[in-house]
Amino acid sequence: MRSVDTATVGREGGKPGVRDVERGQAGEIWYVAIRLQVPGLHASLRVAARYATGFDDLVAFSRAFASDWRGWQGERTYESVDHDLRLTATHDGHVRLMAQLSNDPDDWPATTVITLDPSEEMTRAAEDELKVRQIQ
Repeated sequence: MRSVDTATVGREGGKPGVRDVERGQAGEIWYVAIRLQVPGLHASLRVAARYATGFDDLVAFSRAFASDWRGWQGERTYESVDHDLRLTATHDGHVRLMAQLSNDPDDWPATTVITLDPSEEMTRAAEDELKVRQIQ
């Protein structure tokens, strides 16, 4: 599998995405730029990987949507190591994904909620994120 440095979730016009992957000398991911782009909001933030696991937990978070496409109860949450990225997902026939970016806990976060198809879009997003992790 070839290495890619971008991943997008959702349809055109409303999509959080991963881009500008910064890698160490061994190819491990150190940082990614997370982008929120919806009508009226464009925000981007550089997010650090966890020391031992990189973004494995983010990939697992996304992959769980594809495997649980029939739904789940309550909320599922991913939060980055520095708490500057928070993703919260619920399922009501569609996946409702709230994405929040914040430079500082005292600042207002940039927040958007997008609706995703629970099977095809989430499977594609999980595959894209897995490709971002791959090292050639």
